[in-house]
Amino acid sequence: MIQCDHICKEYQGSAMPVVALRDLCLTISDGEFCALMGPSGSGKSTLLHLVAGLDWVTSGEILLDGDSCLAFGDHEWTQWRREKIGMVFQAFHLIPGLTIEENVALPLRLRGESSASIRTQAVEMLEKVGMGHRLGHRSHELSGGEQQRVAIARAFVHRPRLIVADEPTGNLDESTGEHIVSLLKQCAQEFGQTVLLATHSLNAAHAADRVLTMRDGQLE
Repeated sequence: MIQCDHICKEYQGSAMPVVALRDLCLTISDGEFCALMGPSGSGKSTLLHLVAGLDWVTSGEILLDGDSCLAFGDHEWTQWRREKIGMVFQAFHLIPGLTIEENVALPLRLRGESSASIRTQAVEMLEKVGMGHRLGHRSHELSGGEQQRVAIARAFVHRPRLIVADEPTGNLDESTGEHIVSLLKQCAQEFGQTVLLATHSLNAAHAADRVLTMRDGQLE
């Protein structure tokens, strides 16, 4: 479960602070697929980054599975992401020098699993997203939709409790984007993950269990 209690986030501007989130409260239940919508600059990505530990709250508190993140430092957040959080981004963020299989295997390798287990899990996950035939290819050899499938496989391979997806269809055409969101939901249902999705796409939002609209750093 994700619980955000009165969280605020400010960035120091040249003249005065820029308020990205203001007194935001939100609870997302285990296994829920929740979509965040709203115009650019409304705070969607900021909220996702705070929940994933990629940035820090200015005030307020975030609880993950009942654990307060207030005292988390870099080490604790790294552990959380390694064990319990999977991330999918608009820009894919695949490592160019690695094969597709090696990209997906990376979270398992960082966790210290055995080579045999890593290969088995990586191949199984790539087959699940329809990319089992491209194991030895590299990212520049794939289309945008194929790269995003690989990114989804990498996010799910270590069976995290939470998937954070920030505009995962933003670089894709409408048809491919719909397929990617469908795949995201299918994997989440199969493995029981909670999904927090930021999107501009109404079609993507329709796949969610709940849609929340943000504006000016607050939930409408």
